[in-house]
Amino acid sequence: MSRILMPLLPLFRWLLTLLWLLLGTTAFASASVTDWDAQIAQGIAYREQGQVQQAIQLLGAARQHAESDAHRARAAGELGITLLQTRQSTQNTQAQQALQQAYAFFSGAARADYAIYLGHLAKMQKQTSVASGYYQEALTLADTDIEVRLSADLGLVRLLPKEQRLVQLQALSQDIQNLEQTATSPNLARYHLHLGHLAQQLGSPGLPLAYRHLEQARALSAESQQQRLQIEALDALAQLYEDQGRTQEALMLTRQALTNADQQDNASVAELLISLQWRLGRLLKLQGKEAPALAAYQRAVEQIEAVRQDIPVEYEDGRSSFRATLEPIYLGYADLMLRQITRQGGSSNNAVQLRAVKEAIELIRQTEMQDFLGDRCAVEIVQGGSDGHIATGTAILYPLILPDRLELLLETSTGILHRSSPVSQTLLEASARIFATLTRDGESSGYDAPARQLYDWLLKPFDAVLAEQHIQSLVVVPDGVLRLVPIAALHDGQRYAIEKYAVSMVTALSMTNNAVAANRNMGALVAGVSEPGPVVEKISPALAAQILQLRAEPSATQRALKPQRALRSVDAATRIVQSGTDTLRRLDDLRHLLQLPGVKEEIKVLNGILQGTSLLNAQFTVDQFRNKTESGTYQIVHIASHGVFGGSAENSFIMAFDDVIDMNGLQTVLRAEKFQNHPIELLTLSACETAEGNDRAPLGISGAAIKARAKSVLGTLWPVDDEAARTLMENFYTNISSGKQGKAQALRQAQLSLLRNTPLVHPFYWAPFVLIGNWL
Repeated sequence: MSRILMPLLPLFRWLLTLLWLLLGTTAFASASVTDWDAQIAQGIAYREQGQVQQAIQLLGAARQHAESDAHRARAAGELGITLLQTRQSTQNTQAQQALQQAYAFFSGAARADYAIYLGHLAKMQKQTSVASGYYQEALTLADTDIEVRLSADLGLVRLLPKEQRLVQLQALSQDIQNLEQTATSPNLARYHLHLGHLAQQLGSPGLPLAYRHLEQARALSAESQQQRLQIEALDALAQLYEDQGRTQEALMLTRQALTNADQQDNASVAELLISLQWRLGRLLKLQGKEAPALAAYQRAVEQIEAVRQDIPVEYEDGRSSFRATLEPIYLGYADLMLRQITRQGGSSNNAVQLRAVKEAIELIRQTEMQDFLGDRCAVEIVQGGSDGHIATGTAILYPLILPDRLELLLETSTGILHRSSPVSQTLLEASARIFATLTRDGESSGYDAPARQLYDWLLKPFDAVLAEQHIQSLVVVPDGVLRLVPIAALHDGQRYAIEKYAVSMVTALSMTNNAVAANRNMGALVAGVSEPGPVVEKISPALAAQILQLRAEPSATQRALKPQRALRSVDAATRIVQSGTDTLRRLDDLRHLLQLPGVKEEIKVLNGILQGTSLLNAQFTVDQFRNKTESGTYQIVHIASHGVFGGSAENSFIMAFDDVIDMNGLQTVLRAEKFQNHPIELLTLSACETAEGNDRAPLGISGAAIKARAKSVLGTLWPVDDEAARTLMENFYTNISSGKQGKAQALRQAQLSLLRNTPLVHPFYWAPFVLIGNWL
């Protein structure tokens, strides 16, 4: 399925969770009305209206000013529920502490209520058994309280495999009907809506149940004038009809929901407006009404930006919130905008529209990095680093992969140009993966055809412009699978791209500090591990498996090590293990397999070129590394040690002599305040590698730079040849130290020196090195 046409279910999960967290009992309704009670009531009202930040402030103040233990526990409980509703992992600890305070103080149905919320928190943290325990306790404490039991049972249903949910939901459906007949509850519409959502997730088997409860939720919320709930019910019903291909009914319900939403405060329905405007855009596009569809997508993007801080970065069924929800909205917007530009031809509005598309792509890349790191703050710190000025001789290339074509924007000092290559996403991705695989194999000879084809799609449309403007530096903002492709190795039939341009990458121009270094005489901290130490004792079996990437069965396609060369690869170690060898258990074996003999020589060579400090083996401990960064003045940090960048920050790390440094650890080690005002010019990771085939893995290299507050990072796309790495690093730093070349040009000359060395002419040797970030 294309990235644009992703189903809306992931956004529904977010909305469903907000609804789920709003379900509560009326255990405290009998309290006498005081100013403090009014403050609590207003905080709850804010929460139920979706104004979560206001609710947090008010309930936090109520907790602080509570005059009794009971009041303090009540305020803590309501604050915990509200913090939970943000679904921000950074709030989980505070939410748990607040909920535990209320849970410990109260008893009976009130305690059951907080047990349910603690179950919700455990479910969010994927602690299924803990969540189940809280829900079961709530059932015991609730006794005959139907609403508490219903809330707990709905929580338990969410823990079941989908194929087991329908029977339980049918039973709970009857419980809701019984509640409706015996009592008037303000939560009835919410129960109907919640059950309808859960049934909807089951697909065809759950459709009758979903429709019945969603329709009942709509009717009850309208009758009780619960406006937000009515909008949610209409939104859910519209999604139900869209899923069945009933476009006209879905469109009617969506418009009705939008009409109702227009009568509410925007902040209270902001996340609902994302869902509604996105669907409106999709449905109008299906009807061929691209102009109003574009307007709807634009409103959805504006809503995302309005509530960006409140949208959680999380994973569901292996898919991230960005890829499942935000990316298809941004892509749909860019797609429709580019279609409009193509229709208009040479319209005078094109310059403005092209800049809008560029800004949309920049937002996609920013959000993707936030998603990868699971950390908005780290990305926001580096945003705005670029002044937006493109120097003469520099071009920024924005590829955008769409289902039916490859769109290209090229920004130079004269403005933004637009081209399109008529290649499908499927064919482009297949060609890119083939090329990436072949360039990673030093024995292959078939890489030239995909190198030509990818050049024709990506660079040839701008050949004339690049020549006319005498472009020397080509900066690529890669999309998806193109992050796996060494752009420098694309070929026009006569020359590689690196022979024409200094090629570098940026995650997003808006996240790049493109200021020229004030001083080219840069002090360096050079650290490396040729023989790992106690770190091997701290590597968990799972991490060891990730490092070695041991395979249960040897593959006939695995590359063998050349007798005369060594690869700097944590995977290369496994290639020399004979067929049938069991998983390596002994630490000595692991230590031996992770040796990097060439690192000693590399550090020796760099000590002769760079001024500064070096740490080798036992000197390169995490504490010593931190101490040196805090006490010295360095513009370059060079790390020659094993590291792997996986599909998320959690699966990315660098090995010191005594311990593993993950992404957050890198930020901690390099947290010196001086780096905030005077960032590291260059972070080099000369022996790290990206997880093969994972197009998100190269984001880890960029993420390392962000965490380290470095203006640019030099890394490798695949395991590098030891001799080639030493030669390239020596030439690169010699060029840098001369003060006559920027980083991208220095890397280009170093790569060309390998390319012109006959034994190293294969892209395998010189193409894996990529400079990401500041290219000057």
